[in-house]
Amino acid sequence: MRSVALSAVILLAFAHPAFAKEGADDEQAQEDEESGLVLVNAASRLGDVGKIEKLRKVLDSRGMLHKLPRRLEAALDGRAVQIGDVDAIKEAYANQDYGTALKIIEEDEGRILRSAAAGDPLPALAELAEWRGMIEAQKANEDEAITWFRTAYRFNPARQVDKRLASPTVRKMIKKAHRETEALGRLKIAAEPETAMVQIDGGKPVETGSKIDVPVGIHLVTITAPGRTSYSEMVEIQEGKTESMPIALEKESTDDKAAKLVDATVTAAPGKARLKQAKALSSVTGTKRYLMIEDGGDDHVTVRLYDVSMKKVSKPVDLLDTASSATIMRLVNAALDPDNLVDATQVTVIQTERKQRWYERWYVWVGVGAVVGGGIIGYEYMTREPTSIRGF
Repeated sequence: MRSVALSAVILLAFAHPAFAKEGADDEQAQEDEESGLVLVNAASRLGDVGKIEKLRKVLDSRGMLHKLPRRLEAALDGRAVQIGDVDAIKEAYANQDYGTALKIIEEDEGRILRSAAAGDPLPALAELAEWRGMIEAQKANEDEAITWFRTAYRFNPARQVDKRLASPTVRKMIKKAHRETEALGRLKIAAEPETAMVQIDGGKPVETGSKIDVPVGIHLVTITAPGRTSYSEMVEIQEGKTESMPIALEKESTDDKAAKLVDATVTAAPGKARLKQAKALSSVTGTKRYLMIEDGGDDHVTVRLYDVSMKKVSKPVDLLDTASSATIMRLVNAALDPDNLVDATQVTVIQTERKQRWYERWYVWVGVGAVVGGGIIGYEYMTREPTSIRGF
């Protein structure tokens, strides 16, 4: 399961009609390109890749999509840390074609781990672990099923199994899996550089080098260091044994730097705070105008325009899944209209759930030392609550 976590973020650049003037010289054309619109996924929870793909295709068909390397695009729009095709897994599972289902799951896990710096990989990895548990349960492998259900719960305690797919027997396994095992093993990270920090299941980062007591089972291990590309791996811990992980982190890439900036953008509240993060993104993208996906539901995504040069933002715009391409473009163009922009300070933020604590954001901890006593560090299990913020 070992895989280097590459970083990414999705950017879409648009040329608003107001900037496309006939007869513009090369210098003006360059200015127009730099003022193009960039699409960034700033939604903390958006699990449907199809919604982003539809928006990208609409914009691309209108010649408004700025071409970037595929890996960078997938990181910026959040696709890199989302499941590619849940329906394909469901169909294979329903047809008892477990081999095909597992193949899709493994491919998604590998891609998500390679791209873990591009966002929060835990929600998608939790869902994939749950599917593994469902498959093992159907194959009458109860112990393996409970292991994967427990993994899903570690990654995302808020996740609820679809009762239409889970029999009473499976639901009993899931209930049992919600009780953490008392059996322990150990994890030891030998990292280069020595300043690297390690997180387990999205918990509080600690220094590498010492042995860490960890509950038996599968865990997400993420290693970060300043100026280096992060690394993520799903590691299986066995009772009474020490799992050693020697790892040399590569030099930080532009993709990884951009991913951290987008991760900070997700955490920032809409309005002034997020505009500040958009300005930071300009150091990577070279653009000043951003169309950010700020929320998503079963039937829509919500976007908002951020103009770094004007220090203004638009009102939120809901794009329904059923909307035609023409309707989507009309709403996007309306958001671009200067008359529809307001000062970022005018955005009213209503926080319905707490934000993540500062130590729960992995990028905050790169290069920050932890005080460790003795040679053994205890595993601290932490529930990461989602954040929901509404604008004006």
